[in-house]
Amino acid sequence: MIKKYTFLLVSLLLLQTSCIGEDIVNDFIEPELRILNPINSLPVPETYQLNTAYFNNIGIEEETIVTWSSSNLNIATVDTSGFLTAISEGTTTISASVLENDIFLEESFSITITENGTVVIIEPVVKSGTIVTTSSYLLTGGFTLAEQENSDNLLLSVNSDYQATTSLPGLYLYLTNNPNSISGAYSVGPVSVFNGAHTYTIPNTNINDYTYLLYWCQPFGVKVGTGEILD
Repeated sequence: MIKKYTFLLVSLLLLQTSCIGEDIVNDFIEPELRILNPINSLPVPETYQLNTAYFNNIGIEEETIVTWSSSNLNIATVDTSGFLTAISEGTTTISASVLENDIFLEESFSITITENGTVVIIEPVVKSGTIVTTSSYLLTGGFTLAEQENSDNLLLSVNSDYQATTSLPGLYLYLTNNPNSISGAYSVGPVSVFNGAHTYTIPNTNINDYTYLLYWCQPFGVKVGTGEILD
C-alpha cells in the first residue's frame, strides 16, 4: 500500500513539474490606454460617442480621468466625455490621454469629416496573430479575430495549421490583456479541439477589449501558450 501511494505522489509531481515549467510568474506589463471604438470618417453634422479603457500594470481595467482633444476644431470637436461632433469637411486627429501615477499615455486616430449626406460605410475589423507555446508541450497555429456585421459578437477562427498536444491536462483558452495572468480575463472555455481549423463565438465583446489569447493549464494555474492579437 505504501508503494502504491508513493508511485501516485511521484506521478503527480512529475505532471505538475512538466506543466509549470517555472516557479515564479512575473505578471507586470506596461500600463495602456486604449480607444475602443475609433472610426475613419463621419458626415456633417453627425455625432459619435468615443469610449476608452485604461489598463494598469497587471492588465486590469481601472477608472481614470481621460483628456480628449482635436487637432483642428474647425473640422471636428470632442468634449470631455469623448462625444465627437463633425463640424466641416476635412481631416483632423482625435487624441485621448491620461496621466496616472506620473505616467503619461496617449492614443490617437485620424478621422475624415465628409459633406452633409455622405454615407459612411464602416468595414468590420479583422485582427490576427500566431499561437506560440511557452512550455514543453506542442501548441502552435495562426488565428484571426473578426467583428461580425450587425452583431456585438466576435468570431475567433483558429487556422488549419493549429496543433496542440492531447496530453496536456485541463487546457483552457482565455482572452486577456496580460499574457501572464487570467485575472480579469474572459474565459472562452476548455479546449476540445487539438488539431486543425475551428471557431469560437465571443458574445457581446468589442474587438479592442483584449490583446492576447492565453492557453492556460487549469489544474496547476500556469500558462502554456499565448498569441498576441495584432492589427
